[in-house]
Amino acid sequence: MQILLSIASGGAIGAVARYILSKNIDSLSGNNFPYGILICNILGSVVLGFLYAYISKDSFFSANVKPFIEIGVLGSFTTFSAFSLEAYLMIEKGNYSTAAIFIILSVFLSITGLVLGINFYKMFG
Repeated sequence: MQILLSIASGGAIGAVARYILSKNIDSLSGNNFPYGILICNILGSVVLGFLYAYISKDSFFSANVKPFIEIGVLGSFTTFSAFSLEAYLMIEKGNYSTAAIFIILSVFLSITGLVLGINFYKMFG
């Protein structure tokens, strides 16, 4: 039960952070491309990669910290449900090339971000 509360509290933090960041980025870009969700997915993947490498090597953290950060905070921050909805809405409007670019960039750059985060930890952690 304690792990579930840890995940839920982390999820609330990540969801609010994603909402604030993506809305601010989208309002600055002023167009229909969901830069906010794209940046959240990339940034969250970099942070997840770094923290995954750090937490995996350090037994200092309690059993609740890993699910709090990885599933809760970063899982809701980088949620692919928001990504999926944005892609669907573009496809529904007939913006197929924009949707394809968004899907490819989101997947490729998020995985690249995860690898960068792991490598940042290996270099500086």
